[in-house]
Amino acid sequence: MEVGLMTKKYLSPKEASAILGVSTSLLQKWRTLKVKLDYVKLGESSTSVIRYKLDDLLNYLEQNIIKTM
Repeated sequence: MEVGLMTKKYLSPKEASAILGVSTSLLQKWRTLKVKLDYVKLGESSTSVIRYKLDDLLNYLEQNIIKTM
């Protein structure tokens, strides 16, 4: 993971996938199904720029912690 990645507010799908440990294709599937994570879409076409808020990614990770004894 890039050193400056955690200081950015909005991240590309590639950067988001690195933080979450999932593929960019899984992120795209989640966007298509409108599940899991909110995202920003800049533009109206299939080549629109997609960005994820760092806070949303970190909150998603926190919400999916499995507690053990």
